[in-house]
Amino acid sequence: EAAFGGEAAVDYQTLTTCSECSGSGATPGTERATCPDCRGAGQVRVAQRSLFGTAMSVRPCQRCQGEGSLISDPCDTCRGSGATPHHASVSVEIPAGITSGTRLRLSGRGESAGRLGPPGDLFVEVSVAEDDRFERHDADLIHRPSIGIAEAVLGTRLDIPLIEGETLELEVPNGTQPGTAFRIRGRGMSVLGRRGRGDMLVVVEVNIPDQVSSEEEDLLRRWADLRDERVDRPAST
Repeated sequence: EAAFGGEAAVDYQTLTTCSECSGSGATPGTERATCPDCRGAGQVRVAQRSLFGTAMSVRPCQRCQGEGSLISDPCDTCRGSGATPHHASVSVEIPAGITSGTRLRLSGRGESAGRLGPPGDLFVEVSVAEDDRFERHDADLIHRPSIGIAEAVLGTRLDIPLIEGETLELEVPNGTQPGTAFRIRGRGMSVLGRRGRGDMLVVVEVNIPDQVSSEEEDLLRRWADLRDERVDRPAST
């Protein structure tokens, strides 16, 4: 989903406009009363004294919260707020190449302000799950297969998993050293907001066994003799 995009369902609890009063907060059929403090203006003038004299400022009316009117008969369903709890579900479009921590904004899908204004927005923060097969570096993917000593010396072929779910056969040439990286272009992640994809880097690790059988030890010692390599001899008993 992160590589190629898709859709995700998001369920959440929110406040929605009250269906009984249509968000007015008042019982249907009743009328709101003019606020006596601001006389319907929604604002009040406040005098503040200082060393330089008296300054006048305008503030929202606290009694009516700037609406200019009061609810004389609150709605029984929302208790005058104009909004009620609601379980919502929305389908979110996930863009290709998205990374963990990206926040997607859905305008108007947040909580309803009821009688105080339009609903807010919903922010969906994305977390991309880890994949044991890959390490992600921006749009590039790194895969670390392990091969044996003989495979590294003589060469081999590996089936490399791809993010699409397929596999790609990679030829590992003879004499491949530990940590050698093979680049498969265009088989990484999509680039967010742009066309194209990153690369797949196959970093080969050579598995050195920490224990060998007696037959394997004999073969390795013969190998060492042929290569004129110095190895420890077993202690005499």
